[in-house]
Amino acid sequence: MTLHRRQYLSVTAEALHPGTTVRYTYRTGSSLATVVERTDRLVTFVGEDCDGTFTNGQIDRLFADGRLEIVLDDESHTPDDERSD
Repeated sequence: MTLHRRQYLSVTAEALHPGTTVRYTYRTGSSLATVVERTDRLVTFVGEDCDGTFTNGQIDRLFADGRLEIVLDDESHTPDDERSD
């Protein structure tokens, strides 16, 4: 019998850049959003049902708690009136 080895990667705030799609889980549900701004200290994402600006430390804790996930998707989930294109 062969045992399969699993490798888990840690994701940090450094992985988020403008255009990245995320799923943010909050107290009453979850929603897709798109990262719209990234500075050395803050990450901002906007979606139809959620938006927020978080410090890198807060983003790292959200990833660790499973409340924030990167979605491999090429759609923008920002509301039409928030788009800059």
